[in-house]
Amino acid sequence: MLDKKKINNIIIVYRRNPNSANEKKMVEQGVKIIPIYKSSLTMVTALQKFNYWWLTPYRLKRILKNENIDVLHIHMALLNKVAKISKSIRNIKLFYTCHSIPERYLSPSKMKKEYRAAKKLIQNNNLRIISLHDDMKKEIDALFNIKNTVVIKNGIDFKRFLSVKDDKLTVRSDIGIPLDSFVLGHVGRFNAIKNHQFLISIFKEAYKKNPNAFLLMIGDGNLKSQIETELCKYGLNDHFLILSHRADIPRLLKAMDVFVFPSLAEGLGIALIEAQVSGLKCVASDTIPQEAFKTESAIPMSLKKAPSEWCNAIFDNSVKHTPHGNIADYDMNNEIKKLEMLYLGEYDD
Repeated sequence: MLDKKKINNIIIVYRRNPNSANEKKMVEQGVKIIPIYKSSLTMVTALQKFNYWWLTPYRLKRILKNENIDVLHIHMALLNKVAKISKSIRNIKLFYTCHSIPERYLSPSKMKKEYRAAKKLIQNNNLRIISLHDDMKKEIDALFNIKNTVVIKNGIDFKRFLSVKDDKLTVRSDIGIPLDSFVLGHVGRFNAIKNHQFLISIFKEAYKKNPNAFLLMIGDGNLKSQIETELCKYGLNDHFLILSHRADIPRLLKAMDVFVFPSLAEGLGIALIEAQVSGLKCVASDTIPQEAFKTESAIPMSLKKAPSEWCNAIFDNSVKHTPHGNIADYDMNNEIKKLEMLYLGEYDD
């Protein structure tokens, strides 16, 4: 959605993932993807670990030089790698998006190297940090004694979610969910922070209340097979479905009756915003920033509450919540323009 007349967008990734729906979509749109490594690093050898920890900065330095890069936008825990080549990138505009609570990636006690790298890059390379919401901005500004953290929300292309023509029964029929099911849905990678174990506990309670309950999970990750095994262990083989590498999330959300999101932590929780744009009732952990609860049908729940209490909120449509702000604030058409202006040096605080 960036203005291609102004920006020639080059994506640099650590390793290619040909199965990724997002990567396939980027390739189809003509985006140039430059892998730092030729291999997928599925088998992690000592040599590959050496490559990852010590050679990444220098491979990146070569790519930046060869491709004549004007802007480098960093995500996740990569600041330490970039700091090692800080002298050679002083003419490149540098941005870093903090995607989770600052303590997770930038804590001076837990992530010392990343914290020191951020300070170095702020001082020597004018690193500009991008936060997802106002509370995160305040935390980052205080952490680094700066005042120029930018708020750019993880915008959503509303048109993708509002233009789905298929109805609930059509989508269910296509993916093999019984039409009379009550579908609990979840979107997120299978790792510990997404709290799939608690999601299973909630679903078991839901199944007790309603034998037509069905769990639809969309995502991939290292805990996927473990979650499958556990659901089968409880005799729920015919009551769940996992879909991975999907580019049609807006359509799949149509199959759900309620969106359940019990994450241990989120920088924002973009999947929760997407579910609300799709018109779904959502029950999510109150560890997620209040900023993400945009409709009265998005209910925050404590992870200290029993799964049965989560189920009560799931099945009781009279439960409502006071929205935090306006969901229209997350329209990507507006947010992408801020990012574009940052890249072009036209952003006015």
